[in-house]
Amino acid sequence: MAGERILIVSDNLQGPTGFAVNAQGVAWSLADEYDVHVLGLQEIMDREIILDIEGDPRKVIQHRNYPRERELYDFGRRSLPILLDELKPDILITVNDIQMVSHVPSVLCPDSITLKIADLPAKKILDNHTILTHLEGELIKFKEKYPRDVKWIQYAPQDGEPPMPYWKQIYLTADKVIAMSKYGQYVFKEYFNMDVDYIWHGVDSETFKPMEKPDELQDKFVVGDLNRNQPRKQPARLIEAFAKFAKDKNDVLLHMQMDWNDVFGYPIGYFIDLYGLRHKVILPLQVGAPRREIARIYNMWDVSVNPTAGEGFGLTTIEAGACGKPTIITDYTTSRELVLDGEPSPRGILVPYVTLLWERFNVAAVQRALIDIDKLAEALQYYYDNRDELEKHGRNAREWVLRNVTLRKLQYRWKEVVKEVLNQ
Repeated sequence: MAGERILIVSDNLQGPTGFAVNAQGVAWSLADEYDVHVLGLQEIMDREIILDIEGDPRKVIQHRNYPRERELYDFGRRSLPILLDELKPDILITVNDIQMVSHVPSVLCPDSITLKIADLPAKKILDNHTILTHLEGELIKFKEKYPRDVKWIQYAPQDGEPPMPYWKQIYLTADKVIAMSKYGQYVFKEYFNMDVDYIWHGVDSETFKPMEKPDELQDKFVVGDLNRNQPRKQPARLIEAFAKFAKDKNDVLLHMQMDWNDVFGYPIGYFIDLYGLRHKVILPLQVGAPRREIARIYNMWDVSVNPTAGEGFGLTTIEAGACGKPTIITDYTTSRELVLDGEPSPRGILVPYVTLLWERFNVAAVQRALIDIDKLAEALQYYYDNRDELEKHGRNAREWVLRNVTLRKLQYRWKEVVKEVLNQ
């Protein structure tokens, strides 16, 4: 192990979120060469964790996020300065949304500057592009004048557009920004004029692989959704589409593997009853099941569905694909690169959206897509009627995953990025 130390800030590595799984992959990718520590935002104790991925166990140290008192969202504001002082890492990697890292610049830069709009060249009302261009130049000079002991790699999702212009000042504070997708790379260039690399999320191909469908489901067509129950994932629209598809069938089942009573989501049980589907559903396992159990869940299904309103990547698409299952997903943000682009293709079906709506500005100022419920029902019907195509698309998905997004392959990209930043 090299002497360099890395601190990763993200969700608790053993949590049930996409960020947790992704941070787990980043930590594992680096833990055989670096001293890796993690600030788990939901963690309540310091502990050693063994990440048994791709048949190659690696150790990391996860640290607690200090009590947040009455604050619902803390994102490490208290804990990060403490850990930076205690651990003195060479590299900080954040794996989170932009609003979850907005405090990091002030933590890394105890010195600060204030730019008055009236003092900018021309002394007149300026457009955002002019202001941000001037800000970029000032930030570059600022970073040169006040060099930091720790380098910051911001692994940043983009799950819709247009982004807020002020986000750029946060991105520019980082020493390197990595997008989570080709779509994210496009957003950085289109809206911020930033040329960034991208690294896809990875999947543990030793855990996520084809298995036999359970005997009791052999004669059933099973539709599954393994996303969090929250507005951006739009689970209620899948329930409505499944009801349309299933109304004349006795051999179909819906498996909504999520917390049916998530405080931030929909009352799933209510919608199941509303559409008369109680006899056509598989009840979910407890949220937070081990990864091997999650892989078995994918293998219960015939097809994975993600009726998303926008993805920063789309982890369930590649997890299902690794298990040989195609994905039906909204044709928005990252979906096309995961389902259609590249060979072999297709690896699922893209469903158009009917409209775009604005997200709450305190979450993310981007437009969200609402999947076309009738077209989603038609996509389910297509796979129900065309089992050969269903199996072919599943094989395509498995092959694409093995070629492109196994953690065994992606670990080398992370090592290259870290070495590049260390040598800056």
